[in-house]
Amino acid sequence: MVFNLRTFSFAESVEDDPTPPKTFSLKELRVATHNFRKDNIVGEGVFNIVYRGRLADGSLVAVKRARFVDQLSNELFEEAMKVGSTISRHPNVLCLRGFCRTKKELLLVYPLMVNNSLSYHLRERPDRFARPLDWTTRKRIALGVARGLAHLHNQGYITILHRDICSYNILLNEHFEAVIGGFALAMIMHEGNVEEGAIEWRTGSADSGSDSPSYQPYEDVYVDTDLCGTHGFIAPEYLCTGQCTLKNDVHAYGKMLLELISGQSILELNKLAHFQNLNPAEWIGNFLNKNELGRVLDPYLLGNYVEEETEGLVRLALLCAHEDPSVRPKMSAVVRMLESQSLQRDPSSRSSWSQSEYDSTPYYSFPPSPQGIAP
Repeated sequence: MVFNLRTFSFAESVEDDPTPPKTFSLKELRVATHNFRKDNIVGEGVFNIVYRGRLADGSLVAVKRARFVDQLSNELFEEAMKVGSTISRHPNVLCLRGFCRTKKELLLVYPLMVNNSLSYHLRERPDRFARPLDWTTRKRIALGVARGLAHLHNQGYITILHRDICSYNILLNEHFEAVIGGFALAMIMHEGNVEEGAIEWRTGSADSGSDSPSYQPYEDVYVDTDLCGTHGFIAPEYLCTGQCTLKNDVHAYGKMLLELISGQSILELNKLAHFQNLNPAEWIGNFLNKNELGRVLDPYLLGNYVEEETEGLVRLALLCAHEDPSVRPKMSAVVRMLESQSLQRDPSSRSSWSQSEYDSTPYYSFPPSPQGIAP
């Protein structure tokens, strides 16, 4: 089975050096958003409101405006600036175009993704007669997210943990190409915050309803950090230890694929799986093993998919969302699997893969602690 995704032209161009974000005046952004008019709101969060805007050059932008200016919002703003200023340009990663900072305003400016988010198209479309995502588009989204995440994990000497990969943070441009956004929780991994050692995680996750968990060590490099992320997408070892590795992003990617395939939220899949004391990956895996995958595929596909391809993508999702972090591949390996015939291989068989496609430790090097990156 071959996805033939190499023919997609969107996600190959990468610029090595990040372009410094532009400093916008408050007046420019007021004009762009018609003074932050309510009908220009395209999204709202706990800390921010996002407005649609048009700059003087005619380009469409999303202006992320902090609800309050306090210590926490300033810290979040500075972290967003650090990460945004560090990411080298990639067509599957949302770039920070600019910012505005005053005593009373904190504003971040991004290119506007006119087709909203993956979550919107899977579950939130107000117009139910709008055309749902077809199978070809879903394959392209799967590859685009994989390429973007692989870029974040290994862009030269910089490694970035996203920590919040989910369908809400996968944006879609005018061509329905995937663009990773939602960098509020992202972290730059560097010598000052990275440790290496055993992460003792609990087998038998809470999702699966196991009554007899056991503990198992996993060797990796990690950042010891407060637990954060979207419920349902956080890897079990991160939940247990607060030690976050790149495999947390891989796990979240696998869960996002399950949503992409089924059309249901991971929380809905959790509910369905819970009745059988399983987690969503185990539950869908049962249908795969019984050759009944059609029962969990998004009904909006209307049967218009290639059965061999859906099976391959489900196998990849289960591999990435595996409870054991040592089984999950690197995102660079995921890209290769999507671009080749590799999805035909049994994901439960480690013998099909080279060790380097799993191990994280030799995967990246870290820069010194950043100095003076914040604006």
